Amino acid sequence: MALRAPLPTLVLNDADDFLYTLPGMQEAERIMGEVYAKAGASDRLRTSFYPGPHKFDLAMQKEAFDWLDQWLKK
Repeated sequence: MALRAPLPTLVLNDADDFLYTLPGMQEAERIMGEVYAKAGASDRLRTSFYPGPHKFDLAMQKEAFDWLDQWLKK
């Protein structure tokens, strides 16, 4: 994912996802943050953590659609 830098990237995580561990998700967030910072594009990366298991609920959908509006309507 970090190879996308400096393109806008949104990553939505579920803290209790059975597919990935929380420490693994947090480490990926740290690495991506460093890459985006080096690319001068920290504002183009957002990583969010939601409680619960693997899902794409209404709150996550709202964040995703708001993010798409922010970057695609420019």
